Amino acid sequence: MINYEPNHARPAPEHDGPLLDCPTCGLPAEITDRFTLNGAPAPVEHIKMMCVRRHWYTLPVDQLPPSRPVPDRADSTQMPQRG
Repeated sequence: MINYEPNHARPAPEHDGPLLDCPTCGLPAEITDRFTLNGAPAPVEHIKMMCVRRHWYTLPVDQLPPSRPVPDRADSTQMPQRG
C-alpha cells in the first residue's frame, strides 16, 4: 500500500525557485512537486525534480543535490550597451 500525501502547505516552486544540479547530467533541474510519504519512525518529505534533458527523480529532501543561484531576470533581459 502506497501512502501518498500531497504537501499543499508548501507548493512546489515555479520557474523562479532554486535550480538544482541533475544527478545524471549535472544540468539545471527544477522541483516540480513536494509530498510526504509515511516512513518509520516518522513521515519523510520528498520532492520530484526534472532537468532540462527530462531526467526525472523522486528524492527525500535530505538527499537533494546542491542548488545553484537563479539568474536575475532584469540583468539577463537587458541588451548589452554598444560604445
